[in-house]
Amino acid sequence: MSLVSRSLLFLGLVLAGEAAAAPASATLKNIRHEYQGPDNCAPVTALTLLGYYGTRVTQSAAAGAMKDFPGDPQVTSLELAAYLGRFGLRSVIRYAGDPDTLRELVSRGFPVVVQQRLKSGSNVAHFRTVYGYSGDSFLLSDPLRGPSLRLSSAEMTDLWRYYNGEYLVAYPPSREGEVRAAMGDDFSATANWRNAQRLGERDIKARPSDPYGWWGLAKANLRLGDAETASYQFGRAVNLGLPTIYYLYRQEAFEAWTQAGWYTKTLQVTGRALDAWPRSKELQKFRAAAQAGLAD
Repeated sequence: MSLVSRSLLFLGLVLAGEAAAAPASATLKNIRHEYQGPDNCAPVTALTLLGYYGTRVTQSAAAGAMKDFPGDPQVTSLELAAYLGRFGLRSVIRYAGDPDTLRELVSRGFPVVVQQRLKSGSNVAHFRTVYGYSGDSFLLSDPLRGPSLRLSSAEMTDLWRYYNGEYLVAYPPSREGEVRAAMGDDFSATANWRNAQRLGERDIKARPSDPYGWWGLAKANLRLGDAETASYQFGRAVNLGLPTIYYLYRQEAFEAWTQAGWYTKTLQVTGRALDAWPRSKELQKFRAAAQAGLAD
């Protein structure tokens, strides 16, 4: 192929929206960091993202807006996205993220929020923001561990698996085309769930005793409209052994069981979780739905 032909082919791929390879390293500037107060990783993450795009908020203001009550231990990605939306940012929340996805987004100028374990062996959920990479390592702003946390791809993947590779990208609406180009098919929620389903099936074949793998596959099937299959897979995850705190952060099993009419199962598991976190509005909602279903 001639040089001219190769150039025309490359131009055609770019015009078609296919991503060129990310550069070997990239670091975003203007990443604001602040150490969090108790259970405030989401408010700090919000001020980090908003600061990057030119808006300053305080940790206390963000916490007051996102938390259901003072000391609320759980802010969801949806609640974080809704708060960012008040300041004009759009957000997409996707699953089955991997190191290549992070490199592609960061190289195009988009910090990426990941939800992971706080640390290896911990059952606490934690938001941190990826804003750089070099070689096999990533640079993160961590509300607890500091503004320049470095994690290898293997460490990222290990911490991320607990939440099935969940990530959030926030951006000004004028830059949506760039986000679409960076994410490819995964910009579509349906395509992303199909991808998560494929990866989930692969993961449970490799690790059939991993409850988080079963949970991720079940969630993908639920979002693709198969609540019955998802209900059995969520049940498998629960039976394999999930820490009770997991239900504070994730309630998709109760959603599937409510649709499938598994009200007693919902009451059993939400009951355990509500003993520990009685003020969780998400757990209260599914308990009430199960009670209503049994009363019909």
